[in-house]
Order: sequence, then structure tokens, then C-alpha cells
Amino acid sequence: MIPCDVSNLKKYYCKNVGVEDVTFNVKEGEIVGFIGPNGAGKTTTIRAIVGLLKPTNGSVAILNEDAFKNGHNARRELGYVSGEASYFPELTVMENLKFVADMRGVSYDRIDYLSTKLELALTRKPAELSLGNKKKLSIIMALLSSPKLIVLDEPTVGLDPIVKQKFFELMEEEKKRGASIIISSHELTEIQRLCDMCQLPLKSSLFQWYQFY
Repeated sequence: MIPCDVSNLKKYYCKNVGVEDVTFNVKEGEIVGFIGPNGAGKTTTIRAIVGLLKPTNGSVAILNEDAFKNGHNARRELGYVSGEASYFPELTVMENLKFVADMRGVSYDRIDYLSTKLELALTRKPAELSLGNKKKLSIIMALLSSPKLIVLDEPTVGLDPIVKQKFFELMEEEKKRGASIIISSHELTEIQRLCDMCQLPLKSSLFQWYQFY
């Protein structure tokens, strides 16, 4: 099974091109990184992968399901960090995480491990958190259930260098257990941090891609 398979993906916004003829796949235990400036089409591609955006043409399959038509089945095994994550504002960080853990059938021990790893305080409410701590919360929510496919859109924005290092360590842990990871960034050094092999281009004039094992 190929956890993510994108073929000839096109997305137009009226006459504006979002992405053009994007084709790639992600195998088990692989990490694929999108690198490019803001507006290059990284988020458009990611939203198509997770089923939030219907392609103009082409196809996206996640865990052998059409991401837009039947993706609700596959999304049970998907962890996603978006640029605009949302939370229950009246709940504390811990209560938000317990809600996700209960919904996914995950032990609270996993919350303890991830929150300790990323140094996230659990007693405050999301509105009281800095940008970096909100990003930590999003990452933990995405990783809680140890999903088969992890999709991360600019996950390190707002993280300090020490926490970034711990985030990289978590990505290596997820990769070792066989998870497939898609990560976008406009920072080449972040992609290179985990990269053993680089390939380009990604059949698109808008951004390049890096695949590392």
C-alpha cells in the first residue's frame, strides 16, 4: 500500500494557478518535504491531500482511498497540522488533548510523553498560549494516535531552536515506526535537517520537493 499517491494534481482559482501537474507518492516510512516560498502552492497541495480542497483535475489517494470522495475512512489514520488550527477555547490544553485522545482511543500516557517532549504546559487555555505553544499543541494533537500518515503544514513556525530539535527527534521516531510524513517549509535548512537524499523538481513550476529516507 502507498499511503499517499498524488497524480497530475491541478488546482485553479478562477484564472489563477494554485498548483499545476503535481505528481508524487509517499511510501511507508518515508518523509517527503515541500520547499518553496510563500504562495508557491504548498498549502494548496496539502489541503488537497487531506481532503479539504477539491482538485480541479488529477487525483489524490490516501491509504488507498480517494482523499476527497472517500477520505473520511482514511482520515482515521491521518494526523494533520494546519496553519490555522482550532481548539475548544473554553477548555484547557489538557482538556483539549484528552478530548482528542478519547476520540481516538489513545492512552493519556501518550499526552504525557508528547507534552513533556515538546515542553508544553497543560493547565492554560489555548487563547493564553504564544504562537509557538499553539503550534506545539497542534503537533501533539496530530501525533497522539500514532497515525499511519502525518501531514504537517509549516509545523515549526514559532518554535524556538531547542523545541525544533525535539520536533525533529519526534519525526525520526515516527519514521522509524513506519509512519509516512509530508512536511512543508519555506526554510531549506529545516528540510535538509532530516534529509538523506534530495530530488527535484516535483513536476510543477511552483515549488521543488525533497524526498528523504
